[in-house]
This record gives sequence, C-alpha cells and structure tokens, in this order.
Amino acid sequence: MEGAGALYLYAQRARTQTVLMPYVDRLGPFAFWFRQLWAESLGKNRTGLTPLRAMGTVDQHSQLQLYMDGPCDKTFTFLSYKDSLTQEGSGAQAPFTGIRVQTHDPELAYLKGRSLKEVLWAEQKATMDSLSAAGAPVRGFSFESLSEKTLGGLYMHFILETLVIAFLFDIDPLTQPAVQQSKLLTRDYLSHL
Repeated sequence: MEGAGALYLYAQRARTQTVLMPYVDRLGPFAFWFRQLWAESLGKNRTGLTPLRAMGTVDQHSQLQLYMDGPCDKTFTFLSYKDSLTQEGSGAQAPFTGIRVQTHDPELAYLKGRSLKEVLWAEQKATMDSLSAAGAPVRGFSFESLSEKTLGGLYMHFILETLVIAFLFDIDPLTQPAVQQSKLLTRDYLSHL
C-alpha cells in the first residue's frame, strides 16, 4: 500500500485534497462511491483527506485551470484502459474506435482522420503530463477491460487504501459520529412539521 503511504505524506505537506479522475465514462458511479468512502471514512478529528470527483475529459476542461494555477493542495489519481490508444477492445471498452474526425478547417488539421479514441487518449496524457510537470503528485491505474474482476479489484484497492490511511491518521474509518447530529435534527424537524 505504497499509495496510501504517499498520500499520507503528501497530506502532511498540505496536499489534503485528492482528485479521482476516470477517463472511462462507465466509472462515473465508481468515482461517486470513492468520494463517499473517503469523506465518511477519513474526515474525522479535524483531519483527513477531501475527495474530489472529476471525469475526464469534461472536468479536465472545467477544472484544469484551478488544478494547474490554483492552490497546490491536491493529488491526482487517473483511471483508464491500459494501452488505450493501441488496443481495439470491445465496443463497451472502446466505444469511439471507429469514429473519425472529419474537418476542412486548416486550424484543426491535426485532428483530421483521428479517431475519438485517439483524441481522448491525447487529452488524458496531456492532462497527466501537464499536472506532473507543474509538480503535482499524479498516479494512474490502468486495466485491460472493465470486467467484474477489474471493478472488484478497484473497489478492494481503494477500501484497503482507505483503511491504511485511516490507520496512519489514527482515526476509526468505520464510524460516522459527525453525521449523527444532522440525523437527529432531521427527525426532530419532521416530527414538528
């Protein structure tokens, strides 16, 4: 669990926000799950790491300005297909393989004949390389396909990583004491409507 140790050490250097950015649309719900797992497990005793969900390429364009030129308080984890540029894969794995960009605009000549798969690969690589060049901690997980085994492995990895980070922060990741007050107030407000 080297990643857990590295994230803990970065947190000691004020990098207390961690961005999970899948470049696989089907992992959108997984990124929501990750955000919930880290927030409820690690946000205790005025410590922890703030999870941020981002989806490549949409959030790359809407948030990259902040990531590159804002506070240096984030680490970045990217999820993608292994060899996403060269592997054809199945339709579910690589839905844009056969679609090619058509343009007559000379300013867009670099796109002509490129598959959307190639464009997505270039977007991800450029984002990772730019963040890394700016000194941001960047790591990537890649996989052959998004199978049940792969998804199970991702869930297990992040659960174990959460437990290790909680141990390093000396917090109990299995409780949610701060949420209790809101639950009690909600019940009270509803009973007095």
